[in-house]
Amino acid sequence: MNQCIFVFEFITGGGLAGAPLPPSLAREGRLMRDALLRDGLELPDSAIVTTCDARLPPPPGNALAVTDADAFDATFDAALAQADAAIVVAPESGGLLNALSARVEAAGCTLLGCDAASRDIASSKSRTAQVLASAGIAVLSHYDDADTAPDLPGAWVVKPDDGAGCDGLLRVDGRDAAARALRAAGPGHIAQPWMDGEARSMNLLCARGRATLLSVNRQMIEYREEHVRLAALHVGAVNASPMHRSLAARIAAALPGLLGPVGVDFIETVDGPVVVEINPRMSTSACALRDASGLNLLAATLSAARDGTLPAAATARKLTLHLDMHDKTA
Repeated sequence: MNQCIFVFEFITGGGLAGAPLPPSLAREGRLMRDALLRDGLELPDSAIVTTCDARLPPPPGNALAVTDADAFDATFDAALAQADAAIVVAPESGGLLNALSARVEAAGCTLLGCDAASRDIASSKSRTAQVLASAGIAVLSHYDDADTAPDLPGAWVVKPDDGAGCDGLLRVDGRDAAARALRAAGPGHIAQPWMDGEARSMNLLCARGRATLLSVNRQMIEYREEHVRLAALHVGAVNASPMHRSLAARIAAALPGLLGPVGVDFIETVDGPVVVEINPRMSTSACALRDASGLNLLAATLSAARDGTLPAAATARKLTLHLDMHDKTA
């Protein structure tokens, strides 16, 4: 074997050992992990290692079991010690993606992912908006001070500045309710006016300043009182337009440290796409790219990291991922 690749997905990989394991999160994590493992097992002259929460069925191949919370660090480091390169899929919230990626880099292992500067920016919705806006890219306005939020009509959302997707997001009626919710949530949260349009996302493959747009997806949003959750993803449901391809290129240029799979959530408005957030790692929708377009995402990421090679844009056929909305923790 010429190389060993560590495929790490936080939920299935033992990141929640010692804590409740929500089945829907485990399912999403398993979809992403198994997509990367399938890609990895097809790479010539390569070995794959991963970690697995002992409460879950182990994946095929070399999977190191994480038996409890105290064992996580040692198991992660044991997998890392075998690897020449590693791809990390973890939430940005609480600095998790940053910390785990930094451990890969500190071990002298090639990180198949975004650099520290880009992770720092993309892990904050407010900083992402500032950087993209300075590059002339349309973004959602945001406010971290309840007293400065303008008196705009309609619904608002309050959410963690470092949250992923709909995690911790509340939808409230009116600016005053948003101000109250923002004060109650405390530091590290932002408020944004609700914007009309269709919730969409893009899967990019980035190579330090450049990007290939892999798919444009529809997000099916479910409302349960004040809570907003993602019910399903229609991967490749939208034909990529020149405006979408231009947006992908401009995002990569604005954040030149982006590398490998990157997700972009945006709202499609009558005036064009408005960026909500950037996920500086593989998103759930990317697990369908192999079936939608035939792309080996891990092989493409290795090529992007090695010499900046990006795959040609391909037309993705539509695939639907239904996400379990009714968790019972295990």
